[in-house]
Amino acid sequence: MKRPVELLGEKNTMDTLLTLTSAFEGIASTHLANIRSEVMKSNAFFEDLWQVYSKIRVDNEFHFGRGEKIKAIDKELFILVTAEGGFSGDVDQRIIESLKEAYDPKKNDIIVIGKHGSTLLEQMEIKYVKTYDLPLHDRNINVGPLIRDIQKYKLTSVFYSQYITLDNQKIRRIQLSAYVSALGSDVKPTNDIISEFNYIFEPSVYDVVTHLEETMLSVAVSQIILDAKLAQYASRFRSMSNARQVTSDTRDHINLQYRHAIRSIQDERLKETVNSMHMTRNKL
Repeated sequence: MKRPVELLGEKNTMDTLLTLTSAFEGIASTHLANIRSEVMKSNAFFEDLWQVYSKIRVDNEFHFGRGEKIKAIDKELFILVTAEGGFSGDVDQRIIESLKEAYDPKKNDIIVIGKHGSTLLEQMEIKYVKTYDLPLHDRNINVGPLIRDIQKYKLTSVFYSQYITLDNQKIRRIQLSAYVSALGSDVKPTNDIISEFNYIFEPSVYDVVTHLEETMLSVAVSQIILDAKLAQYASRFRSMSNARQVTSDTRDHINLQYRHAIRSIQDERLKETVNSMHMTRNKL
């Protein structure tokens, strides 16, 4: 049996771990709430943009806000949204496995968001053209440089982990133009008439449509990144919750051992005292 001083040290260690896991669980929970709030705000903003865009665009195609100056590369861009560190479990590995099933170096270029994803690709000797850090903050995400990269390609697909529930995150591949159109299809149309007859468009309707497409693309990409971060935080929350429960159970077990050790020492001392009294009495 371990000595009480050893058990007390282990119990103190478990107390520290319990405090840390509870703190990390709370941080993950706070991030989950903040991201949900940001997604709701961006949805409202997107709806306002789509109401105008749907009434003035000249066709049903989404052109990524390229305008006339950008000639699209005849390739499909793959964007991976991964974790910044290595605490994502096997999620990033599963994202890359999904990418490998569709990847053809002659037809696809890869951009990685998150250092962990770029590290895994390098280990697999899969080349990528650029990498971005995963945004540290959950609001006011600057996706401008990424949008300019997206506009260079004819098609873009995004691979990421989608938040379903706290216990369920799904690996998804989405085509960006279809994703934007799907967001727009959920917007309820209004009866407002928006045209050159009752509005002034500067410098032109075409330029306004291009600007709206670029803005909505930014909103959509930001939402995907937030959704990926939501899944990452959910995974961390679940991991910390499980770790906290295991730590709590271990601490209770060590605490029980500690009390038994103390009681055993007290019993031994009591026996020694009683035996000593018997010996003294026998001598008398």
